[in-house]
Amino acid sequence: MTAGRKTAEQKNVQHLIFISLFLLIEILLIRRSFYGFNTADEMYYIGTSELLYRGGKLLVDDWHPAQQLSGFLLHPIYSLIRAALGSTEGIVMASRFLYLAFEGIITLLLYLRFQRRGMVSYGPALLFLLFVPFGLYGMSYNCIEFGALTILLAVLSAKMEHSIPEYLLCGMIMAALVLANPFALLLYIAYGLICLVITLLNRKKKQQTEGALSFRNFLWMTLGAGIILVFFLIFVFQRGTITEVLDNIPCILADQEHQSKGFWYKTKRYFELCFKSYRFMFCGLGAVYLATLLDRKRFEHGVLYMALASVFVFPSLLYYGFAAEHIPINYQMLPLAFWCLEAYFVTKHKDRRLFYGWYLPAMAFTMIVHFASNTGIVNISAAYSLCSCVGLVFAAQWLKEIWSLEGKKQRILRGAGSAAVCAVVFLQFLGSFHLRMSYICGEDAMPLLTQRMERGPLKGVYTSPETAQWYEEVLAELDSLHMTSQDRLLVVGVAPWIYLYAEAGCGSYSTWQVHEGSTQLYDYYALHPEKYPNIIYIIHWADDFPDWELSKYFDKGGFEVVYQGTGTAMMTPERARDMRRNEN
Repeated sequence: MTAGRKTAEQKNVQHLIFISLFLLIEILLIRRSFYGFNTADEMYYIGTSELLYRGGKLLVDDWHPAQQLSGFLLHPIYSLIRAALGSTEGIVMASRFLYLAFEGIITLLLYLRFQRRGMVSYGPALLFLLFVPFGLYGMSYNCIEFGALTILLAVLSAKMEHSIPEYLLCGMIMAALVLANPFALLLYIAYGLICLVITLLNRKKKQQTEGALSFRNFLWMTLGAGIILVFFLIFVFQRGTITEVLDNIPCILADQEHQSKGFWYKTKRYFELCFKSYRFMFCGLGAVYLATLLDRKRFEHGVLYMALASVFVFPSLLYYGFAAEHIPINYQMLPLAFWCLEAYFVTKHKDRRLFYGWYLPAMAFTMIVHFASNTGIVNISAAYSLCSCVGLVFAAQWLKEIWSLEGKKQRILRGAGSAAVCAVVFLQFLGSFHLRMSYICGEDAMPLLTQRMERGPLKGVYTSPETAQWYEEVLAELDSLHMTSQDRLLVVGVAPWIYLYAEAGCGSYSTWQVHEGSTQLYDYYALHPEKYPNIIYIIHWADDFPDWELSKYFDKGGFEVVYQGTGTAMMTPERARDMRRNEN
């Protein structure tokens, strides 16, 4: 058998194993997607798309900044799904399947990116497949930003020349990243400055600049981003006027949930949050890093340093993978990233392209995510998933390097090094798989989710019998209100899914929750009097609502209670009379 034929057969076996693992995991994830009713974030993501589908004006009607810009990206796909369904019944399951497709495509791209490295390619691809931001299915700005950046880093860090169309496409993906997280513009500007400096230096040396660092190619990317910008502006101004946008943007930027407290505060807070959540690990790894960098024989002592690094990350992987509560699927992604950094330090023949072209930009992005978010360490840890995925390649490179050594002593070191790497990687994947299959944000454990919901936006989803009963009672109460598209509904409480079910228009600045101390509604109705509700449905805090300052605001409109049950319904006098007339 020739060497070429043997290599081809090995490649075929490699591909076959990967596809088998990929399909097996996908089947398990499809099954998992039928379970869990997250009443807040996931429903809000879909609710934003539904508002746009119903004709909502981007940057005008919605004042919640988090999801609406990425809603523009999702609008064509959501519209196709919505048109195919004919209503919002079952829209949650459709959204979850869309997320699985999105995640699966990027997983395959990651495998193709690293396939030449053999079975090492399984690591980055399958780790990405098992990770999901916040443990939530559904297309959101979080998964779009992580997915878009992963594609960009995979393409631009590759040692190959790209065509102009490919750079245009990269620019379009960069535009998607900025729409999902506007702070990512800082990353793009920094990349442009690096390209400019390197191009000028190489021109002075009369050397050619490689493709991904060429300022000319950066300009092609900028043109690609500009194409998306044109479509975005067309979409915005087809529905709203420039005056409306300018009037509403200050209110969007004044969002009370995402107020920035300044650059230095957020920067300091980033390091405080990381150290607070992983104090033992960072103290231990800090000592290991220092010893490694000061050791002139660090490559010979690499097994010792990797073993020590493994000892310090093991408790975090165990705790956040199997014991912790509150979105541990995010917390588990950070420790591996810093363990892999030690693998890079002790590798003699380093892959500097991956380190500078992927790992460091991904690490910088964790800070950008922190600046854009109010969720602290939860989002920071999630963003480190991009470092962890590529970091597995560093660990594999180090392992390959020590396996090339000869001698009895080296065999012992190979065994010890292999044991340390296998233990950490196994625990990471086992924890990730366990969390992905068992953790359900805002819900009971999966074995308790035995009741299938049979109608409404959550049709086909399994939840606990108690939650299913509550859900059905709320739907029945909403049906009794006989809402039409002419009505405007305000939901008090965390229940964006109600806007998905009701035919009434949204009588709020967002499908997200209304806060007790919020003054945004006053400003919103001043600019949008046509959005003033004639129906208020209070699903949470019904007993406390009469004491709110916000309640006194609606007292001026003469709202009266027309129903009290699972929720409380209030209507304007005119709408209440119409409902009673219809009942009679």
